[in-house]
Amino acid sequence: MDNISKIKESKTKWPLPLNSYFQKRLSPEWWGMLNFVPKFFKKKFRQNMAGLTLIELIVAIGIFGLVVSMAFGIFVLAIVSQRRIIALRNVEDSIRFTIESTAREVRTGKNFSSGVNSLSFTNAKGELVIYRLNGGIVEKSSDGGANYSAVTGSETTVNYLNFYLMGQAVGDGLQPRVTMTIGATSQVGNQSANLKVQTTISGRFLQI
Repeated sequence: MDNISKIKESKTKWPLPLNSYFQKRLSPEWWGMLNFVPKFFKKKFRQNMAGLTLIELIVAIGIFGLVVSMAFGIFVLAIVSQRRIIALRNVEDSIRFTIESTAREVRTGKNFSSGVNSLSFTNAKGELVIYRLNGGIVEKSSDGGANYSAVTGSETTVNYLNFYLMGQAVGDGLQPRVTMTIGATSQVGNQSANLKVQTTISGRFLQI
């Protein structure tokens, strides 16, 4: 009866925990060796998962802030340079178009007359042409001043426009010349560009 009760008791407690099962059946040397391996890797895993110290965290935040500030500074500098280039291109395009448009008709014109910020003459088609500065915009009229159209765009403000005539007297034997000075400004955001240009245009025909 004792053996049967022991068997029943052992069956009721089975299965035993694996650690207890192997520990009872292995020698102390083998059990110590097998038990060392999981403890070793568990210790290494805990060491790898260790958190950062306060000094390491402060250093990391400082480096991150330095990198972000440098990147932001480069970005702002790129935007400022882009706006300045656009402003300079706008003022250059406006002045170049105004000079080319005026020079094309002045070379074949006659009967030149200049006033305050204005120039009038007769072009090759016999039209009375007037160039003038009005409210920061260069305007042109091809019908004697009845109607005007803008020569420069709204992105550019013309500060001054002057015309100086030479060789306009009839029979003086001099070739007519018109010296033109113009200054303009363009604003893009908080960046601006200024340009001043002077050019002399010679007429093809003498005043006879």
